[in-house]
Amino acid sequence: MTLLGSAKSHDPAAWRRLVQLYSPSIFHWAKRAELQDEDAADIVQEVWTSITTNLEKFHRDQDTGTFRGWLWTITRNKIRDWARRDSASGTGGTDAQMALQNVPEIEPEEHTTSDTPGMIDRALELIRSDFEPHTWQAFWRVAVLNQSARDVAADLGMAANAVHQAKFRILKRLRQELTNLGVVDDPSFSEILPTA
Repeated sequence: MTLLGSAKSHDPAAWRRLVQLYSPSIFHWAKRAELQDEDAADIVQEVWTSITTNLEKFHRDQDTGTFRGWLWTITRNKIRDWARRDSASGTGGTDAQMALQNVPEIEPEEHTTSDTPGMIDRALELIRSDFEPHTWQAFWRVAVLNQSARDVAADLGMAANAVHQAKFRILKRLRQELTNLGVVDDPSFSEILPTA
């Protein structure tokens, strides 16, 4: 089952992974709207509160797009709600109006591209504990450090085929985790990690 599917099934570990994976992006989006750190942190909490009650409604298809796109829409709306509240209370004034102007309709492309490596790093860290240490080490050395399977196999006392299998299994799992979230659709994903 994918991370998103597990979270929809109310799996606490899946929720923790989802929050760890996406909270930095939500915070970045709020900061991009020129919110202060405390206000951006409040936005992160509000977004997760909304997702908690609405995640079961999300189904990825051509109309709804990716989970990340859906998450961006919720974040954008929470930032706008914050700006309206701040403006109405009289405390925000110009700052609240600037925040509203700094929220684009669609997810900023530069963040989508620039955050992909960070998203993959966070996802890798989250799935690392699901694999034996020697399997992870074989994968890391071949897929990330670009060492030859033959050299890694000799160092780890494994067959070269087992090293290839480690790489394949972990990349497959990573792709599975990230597909429904919309990260694999980002072309920079394949530039960062090789195909299985």
